Amino acid sequence: MKSALQDQRNYFRIDVSLPCSYRILSQEEAQQQPLEQFDDGEQLKAFFAQNIRQIDQQFEHAVGQIQSRSTIVADALNALNMKLNLLLDSIDQKQLSASLPMKMVNLSGGGVAMQMNENIGMSDKIDLLLKPLEDEEPILVRCDVINIQPETHGGFKVALSYQNLKEEDRRKLIYFIQSKEIELAQQQRAAQQ
Repeated sequence: MKSALQDQRNYFRIDVSLPCSYRILSQEEAQQQPLEQFDDGEQLKAFFAQNIRQIDQQFEHAVGQIQSRSTIVADALNALNMKLNLLLDSIDQKQLSASLPMKMVNLSGGGVAMQMNENIGMSDKIDLLLKPLEDEEPILVRCDVINIQPETHGGFKVALSYQNLKEEDRRKLIYFIQSKEIELAQQQRAAQQ
């Protein structure tokens, strides 16, 4: 297994904002839920579906508590939830991947570091969804946790190493990093003139 220092030397790293989402899995969950690569939009929806199911469970619990006080409010919330579910079913892959939140990351071809607010352990696995190139398919990769550092303002700086990243996806990341380096160099030259 490579150390974090060895990984840092293999690829150039850059701080950049890009569309990114993740989910944290325990080691047991990761073994029970192998990561599938995207062949079509349904797999991208499946990635988001797990997070949506957790939100639905929280929503149902809250509506159950509200219903004991006000059936009208509970019925209105259930109707709104059904409407949102219908809209989600009509979203295609491009629209869904375009809705990824922008996140500041330290990106390389071998791994990524980012701010996380959730409690995370060294044995946890992270399913990471990145969309570095606008006209390309998103990248879905499972990651190992390499390092966790508490931040002074709360949360954690978490360093991740990609597991079994497809070479095509690594090329996308490296191309994205190189294009950002060129863009930064051009901005610096323009500022000096």
